[in-house]
Amino acid sequence: MKKQLYYLTITLGLLAKSAYAQQIPGLAASNYGGLYRATENPSAIAGSRFKWQVNIGTIGSSINHRYFVFLGKNSLFYPLLAAHSKDELYGRSRTMGSLTDKDPIYLTSEIRWPSAMFSIGKYQGVAIQFRTRGFVTGNNVPDDIRNLYFKRLDTGMDNVASTDWGKFNLVQQSFSEMSFSYGVQLLDLDAHKLRVGATGKRIFGARIGYLKGSVDNFQVRKVTGSQDESELVLNNFSYETGYSQQNQKMKLGDLFNSDKYAAGWAYDLGVTYELGNYWQNKDEAFDQNPKYILRLAASLTDIGSIKYKTTGSRVIGGQQEQTIIGQKELEIIGNEGADGLMNLYPASSDTTFNSKVKLPQAVHWEADVQLVKGFFVTLSQTKRFKEQSDNILGVAQPNVFTITPRFEDEDSDFAFPISFIQGNKRVAIGALAHFGPIFIGFSNINGLMKSGGARGSMAYVGVSAWKLKGWKKKG
Repeated sequence: MKKQLYYLTITLGLLAKSAYAQQIPGLAASNYGGLYRATENPSAIAGSRFKWQVNIGTIGSSINHRYFVFLGKNSLFYPLLAAHSKDELYGRSRTMGSLTDKDPIYLTSEIRWPSAMFSIGKYQGVAIQFRTRGFVTGNNVPDDIRNLYFKRLDTGMDNVASTDWGKFNLVQQSFSEMSFSYGVQLLDLDAHKLRVGATGKRIFGARIGYLKGSVDNFQVRKVTGSQDESELVLNNFSYETGYSQQNQKMKLGDLFNSDKYAAGWAYDLGVTYELGNYWQNKDEAFDQNPKYILRLAASLTDIGSIKYKTTGSRVIGGQQEQTIIGQKELEIIGNEGADGLMNLYPASSDTTFNSKVKLPQAVHWEADVQLVKGFFVTLSQTKRFKEQSDNILGVAQPNVFTITPRFEDEDSDFAFPISFIQGNKRVAIGALAHFGPIFIGFSNINGLMKSGGARGSMAYVGVSAWKLKGWKKKG
């Protein structure tokens, strides 16, 4: 394996399914993460240990414990399907889990399509990657509203007394991206190494749908004459709902049609510094395992935006003194999103959607300590690059601090990320196993085992192939 290490496979298999913000726990910190580390810090491809690496395919999603009870077709892809399907999305969305407790709601899914990186000599590297990402976010959605969506209105739920609400919003956004990365190692001294990298991204196939609303107060009551049926009553409900493109089946050629789907540009920047030359393997003439004691890294990701100016967009607004929502209406909203809202409620205004929406911009800091050869502890922090503006349509990542003990070598990784997410009361304890071509990871195993609190966990499974740079043994 140390002379020529590569694996091929033809299937991703079944999901038994970064840390947050769509980085893969464990692999985002691994010295053998390659492409998976480069999405967080493009300097990872500079002076890489790989001669080449190919991501054959990776899927990921934020799920809850119900996913394993009601294993539905494509249910983990709800944020991606919302732009192109109305088929049972309400049921599928109920197997998704928010990565943040209480407020805001944060659901995400992604597909990492076949992608590749190549080393150019000893110090340079390039990579081209293809991804499709989807997000569903919400602000100021009360627990009682989330609970009735989760449990349904036709299951004999308890009444909820009149409760004040206020302003709220829900946003679904999905897009694809093609990115090109370049990294170069600028310093290669015995105990000091410095790498930098940059990524340029072309965003395409973007679609957004949203609801901005305000409700004075709400209640949940039994439907007259029924023991099981309940209804949600909204008083003084004002709303604005819109989309950049009506929900329709996906056609590959349409993704590049600017009349139907939006586009944009973005970039990532990264730097990595390694200190020390302590952990050496004297049995290997060319030991490629890391020798450093401390690795420091910083990066900016998704600095850019999407410009929505499509011909098929629509925005309506309206107001009703009292609105009654039953299970039927709840499923229409869940299945059809903004399209369903427009069909259910009258419009006092009707216009088009035109806006520039920021990507989930973030800054990442990392300190990685090698305590003994092959065992590391990583301290990392992901924060929003800039505080969210008044534009609720932009995706803002959760702020998270993570401690990750991990074991790694050239063909396996085992990591246990412990994440502290701003606003969450419970610590998220995850795990990642990478052996040979396959890896599987969860960011919050304890959340999947509990019905309350932070119920969501990022979950990933992927397959890759690679070849390391040459190994030579003494003698």
